[in-house]
Amino acid sequence: KYISARRRGLALLAMANDLRDKGIEIANDAVRDDNAGNYEDAINKYCKAAEYLMTATKYEKNPVTLKTIREKSLEYVQRAEALKQGLAGKGAGGKKAGGGGGSKEEEEESEDDDVEPEPLTEEQLAKAEAEMKEELSKLIGMESVKKQMEQLCKQLSLDIRRRAEGHNTLDAIRHMMFTGNPGVGKTT
Repeated sequence: KYISARRRGLALLAMANDLRDKGIEIANDAVRDDNAGNYEDAINKYCKAAEYLMTATKYEKNPVTLKTIREKSLEYVQRAEALKQGLAGKGAGGKKAGGGGGSKEEEEESEDDDVEPEPLTEEQLAKAEAEMKEELSKLIGMESVKKQMEQLCKQLSLDIRRRAEGHNTLDAIRHMMFTGNPGVGKTT
């Protein structure tokens, strides 16, 4: 009896991990499509990633992982909605998609979100990139993480330059979920 209950528990844990991993994989694809400007594909993938992750919550026992999965699912759904509104706005002559019925407080909050900080200068970008490389060089191993951080830094740098030149950029969701056993460097 004990063995079959343990096997069932392990099977549920494996199912939760598989669903979570598949959801993360689809979310990564969605972010790539989002960054590449394939917004319709990104919308579908964000929604599918959220479905996989929410299904994984049924089997997940770790409360911290459960909270993170729920937050990410909500984030993906919100991004999909924002993309849908953006696409609807483009179709209506470039105007913002209207939902109507918004309160005055909501309008004031969205005005605060529109304020962008001053773009960094080339010198500041180079300095930030050098600091990041210096910090990463202190870490032992984790080559794939270092590579991803360098790619992220380059993408952010490119986005800042594009904004400075007056080009439009779409803010991408920059997310990472670190999982693993204690002591493997998740918080480093």
